[in-house]
Amino acid sequence: MEDNSKESSDPNSGNRFSMSDVKAEAGNSPRTDPSPPTELPQRYVVKDIGGKKMLTCLEAPNLTVLIQAGFTVSAATARKAPPGTIYLDGVALSEPFLDHEKKIYNLDHHEGCVRTFTLATCEQALVMILKGLDLRDREWQIYANEPDLDTILAIWLIINHQRISRKEPMHLRFLYALVRLEGVIDALGLELKEFSALPPEHLRRTQRVIDFLRKDEIQLKKDGLWEEVDFLEYTATILHKIDRIIYKSSEFTDFKGIKELARVDLAGDRLVVVVESDTGIYELEPHLNNLYGTRLGLVLLQRSPGTYTLRRMDLFMPGDLEPVYERLNFIDPVVRCRSQNNRWGGSSDIGGSPRATGTNLTPREIAQACRDALQKPSIRLQVAGLLKAALLVTAILAPAEVLRLFWHPDAWFAKILFGLTLYPAFDAALLVIVLTAVFLTILSYRKSWQYGLSLPLGTSWWLILPGAVLFGFLGGIWQPDISTWDVHLYKKILFLIITLPLALELLFRSLVHGLLARSARIQHCSSHWFLSWPTVGSAFLYAVYIGYRLLLSSGSLAEVFTAWTTANIFSAFAFGIAVGLVRERSQSILPAFLFHLITAAVVAAANGLLP
Repeated sequence: MEDNSKESSDPNSGNRFSMSDVKAEAGNSPRTDPSPPTELPQRYVVKDIGGKKMLTCLEAPNLTVLIQAGFTVSAATARKAPPGTIYLDGVALSEPFLDHEKKIYNLDHHEGCVRTFTLATCEQALVMILKGLDLRDREWQIYANEPDLDTILAIWLIINHQRISRKEPMHLRFLYALVRLEGVIDALGLELKEFSALPPEHLRRTQRVIDFLRKDEIQLKKDGLWEEVDFLEYTATILHKIDRIIYKSSEFTDFKGIKELARVDLAGDRLVVVVESDTGIYELEPHLNNLYGTRLGLVLLQRSPGTYTLRRMDLFMPGDLEPVYERLNFIDPVVRCRSQNNRWGGSSDIGGSPRATGTNLTPREIAQACRDALQKPSIRLQVAGLLKAALLVTAILAPAEVLRLFWHPDAWFAKILFGLTLYPAFDAALLVIVLTAVFLTILSYRKSWQYGLSLPLGTSWWLILPGAVLFGFLGGIWQPDISTWDVHLYKKILFLIITLPLALELLFRSLVHGLLARSARIQHCSSHWFLSWPTVGSAFLYAVYIGYRLLLSSGSLAEVFTAWTTANIFSAFAFGIAVGLVRERSQSILPAFLFHLITAAVVAAANGLLP
């Protein structure tokens, strides 16, 4: 596109204009600023957001623009759109409307109105802004289906609404004239442009700016290439040209290139945002407050890849940053309990990422961790998470149970694993291990430590061993009767105190515990002792499994709820709590498996299953 700092030809008159002429006509003296208009920062960027290519502005990162050729929605769909939706110029097949309660707006002059009497889209946007529109309260999605000048002006106005509302020393009079003239032309036609009531010379020069902004559009349509244009890139170019027409370079002397990397909602209408900038957190603070208003709760500033400064912007938020540090240290793969220096940490109001290595977390993961740390999950969400885990456990145990009841191995298969596959209980345990391993492989990608798939840390968990053995001895573990198995002793040991405990610990203390720990606080090797929801939830499902085993062995539901069997289920729950604490304190599934192995050996020996 042509550089509008130079003179541009009017395709209709052959006269020439300069930007200083335009700005003088707008009520300002000719440009004397030595810096050329081209030195204005490029604020508009096109990037991939959630798998969609969108346009956003560095000064309004909560506003994203999606332009898709031919995209339309019905009137009913438009009324039911998510809060924070703005439809422009024909996207919504509906009359223009402003739904302030639902935060849905349709700026249009095509459907459901008298076009002759209705303001054009860009004029509607300007009126809303001058009436006090403030879009800093949430994320907004702006939809368009073609970047004609009416639509692009509306987008520019919405994105720049804060500067317009503050009536900064931009060329407002010329902006109003530009919007008015384009609105009249778009709604009524070129022949009624005098209806804009602009003085003749002002009208002529404003028309030439419109022609300048539309020059590429006209040429592309003439050449039949309009449909091949990347509408977002084209829009970003025109938006920047409008910047160079309306703004002075001096208005951006304090401009901070702030790139939003992630944003997550907090309770109390607060936000946690992750941004990238080469400015320090304290210098950036006023600009952040200007961008996000009173909603800003936490800010994470990325100074370099993997290096972040964490700042609590709202001092009236309940609590401090300690739960945030704890959560980030739990999910960050570079943090280990033995490393007391290379950790997330700091004061109650400001801190940062591990100093030695930085963090391996993505901006989105960091923001979500902050939310999980500050917002205690509701009982409803906890129960829902437990039900999901229960369904996953069922999906693993059901095939194993079917195998145990109906699988009859062939003679050739009996040779595998020393003949142990002749026994359905062993086959079922192997299937549980395999299926659990498959789900763990999928769910633990990039976060294996959250599922205990790491080497153990700390030593305090050894204190729990006597309690685990005691509750296991009282009925906390399940062992089938293997007295009839015609195999050597070491083969019985392989199944009873290795294979079966491994299957159950992988299922309950690795998979289930890891799922529940995604949004819950848990212990680590140097924290104080407490019962976490993942420990209680996994122990509960484990006790349900033991109750199911008792039901199968008794054959009667009434017999299950005797004093003795009820004590067994309670012991199973207590055993689950004990090994769950071990799994948390060690940050590994290995000590939990070791405790189960030791307990299984003691119980097997006590019951005469082993010498």
